[in-house]
Amino acid sequence: MSKSIQIAGITEKFHEKDRNGDHILYRVIPEENLVVALLADGVSNSPCDFLSSRTACETFMQDFLTASMSDLEERILHAMQEAHYAVLNHEEHHGMLCAFAAVVWRIGENDFYFINIGDTRIYKVSGETSEQITEDEADTVFLRRGSNIATDSSGQPLIRRVITNAVGSKMCRIAVRKGLWQEGELIILASDGFYNIYDIIDEVRIAISNNKTLSIALSKVWVNNMEGFEDDNSVIVLKRT
Repeated sequence: MSKSIQIAGITEKFHEKDRNGDHILYRVIPEENLVVALLADGVSNSPCDFLSSRTACETFMQDFLTASMSDLEERILHAMQEAHYAVLNHEEHHGMLCAFAAVVWRIGENDFYFINIGDTRIYKVSGETSEQITEDEADTVFLRRGSNIATDSSGQPLIRRVITNAVGSKMCRIAVRKGLWQEGELIILASDGFYNIYDIIDEVRIAISNNKTLSIALSKVWVNNMEGFEDDNSVIVLKRT
């Protein structure tokens, strides 16, 4: 691995599920001086959440590695489009959906590229400041029983979070964006099962500042919060050194 980058990632299914609906994939490409990090979160009320997320990540990576275009932004967009089509047009399972986050960096440059679709998130951590650099493409809606809003046993309305953009959706919106990345800063890709734990991004920041090894720091955060995870949960951390 390049001395300019450290990467670590963890993904794990929710203990009540049979399969992990999340998928992560990351790779340093030394011959091109590139880093690619991918995280997908399958939509659980759509078919085969585990397959949609795996298909999206694997197709993106395969297309990116074999693409011939010289423009990096064009190459990323093409890989994302191919990942979307692979989920949308899967020959066996129709209606699959997933949220998706991607980061691509040419090692040594101050710019990096990223894509976010749905309610996955990408954060940038600089010093003691953590910033979510993506917007959640999701709405909170009230659940209904007939014409009435559904309530729990205490009379409180029942709500549900619904993503408004997804890989595999016929109206999927894809945009490649660019950000600045300085030495010492972290880039964090996370599924909602991970970032829904209160202050966990700051926990990651503190753990990494206290540990030279990224994977050890991330494992400590994972163990400390394991009982609080209420869904499949995934995270990838990249540190520019």
